[in-house]
Amino acid sequence: MNLANNNLSLAQYHASKASSLLTQRILAEIAEDNPKLASDLGNRLIQLETISSTSADQVQSTSRIVSDLNERLNEDALVRMAQLQPDSSNFLEGFTKTLGNIFGGDDKKVKEQNVKIEALALANVIDSVLVKYGNAYQVGFDMTNMSNMVMPTENDSAVSMLMNNSPDGNMSATGNMNMNMNMHSLNSSSSAMTQHDNEMNDRYSLVNVSDYQSAQALVVKASNIFNDKLKFTEIDNRNITRYITNLENGLTKLNNLVAKKDSPLDVMMTVHTKIHPNLLEAFSLQLR
Repeated sequence: MNLANNNLSLAQYHASKASSLLTQRILAEIAEDNPKLASDLGNRLIQLETISSTSADQVQSTSRIVSDLNERLNEDALVRMAQLQPDSSNFLEGFTKTLGNIFGGDDKKVKEQNVKIEALALANVIDSVLVKYGNAYQVGFDMTNMSNMVMPTENDSAVSMLMNNSPDGNMSATGNMNMNMNMHSLNSSSSAMTQHDNEMNDRYSLVNVSDYQSAQALVVKASNIFNDKLKFTEIDNRNITRYITNLENGLTKLNNLVAKKDSPLDVMMTVHTKIHPNLLEAFSLQLR
């Protein structure tokens, strides 16, 4: 997109960022299962970092490289999902279970494990949205940390709303135990914050376009994970329709807020009161 808009520096930044994300450690792990894939990924990243113009040929070439990278990373994701299956005595068994699930198998345990992995992936992508949006506006604090979310009380004094028992208040998720949360309280708090945050919102302005663009792309990725992997799922024989609906509404709101370059505080509030709680409840994740 940046090349098409004749912005070479932003395109080069994103290419460099992509290369830094696929670290040597990750490439080494991929190489243990598929040396050729690891080599191909490394070569594509080198090609991506050689962007030197915004010509039509360069745009087409870069588009092909990005598409190839995405396709190959999806292949690796399938392999890694298979390795994470429960009760798999070896890689082949786990991979067979995953293929069975994809092509109509009814292994309930495998299916629920896959769903939980995708839910964790969504949680991580959403946290990355907060990180990038915070960097874009240089907010000066960790937007993924709920203890930084200030809520006005009835007497209008500000108090920190701590939503978990961890010492650092981080919103990272792990998929082992159930987590109970007061959804009505969260929704009420969100409404209260909206009424009192205008003076706080005015202090922030967009200063880093590249990080903002990353936040935009990550929101799209989050929506894709939800729509493709989670929206129509069933898990644990529970009725999770309400949580799924709330989660979808939260993602839609987040998408709109980011698109409009809305306040970091509104973005943070939407994630912590509309997205995370419903994601945790729907898929029995736990804060840590």
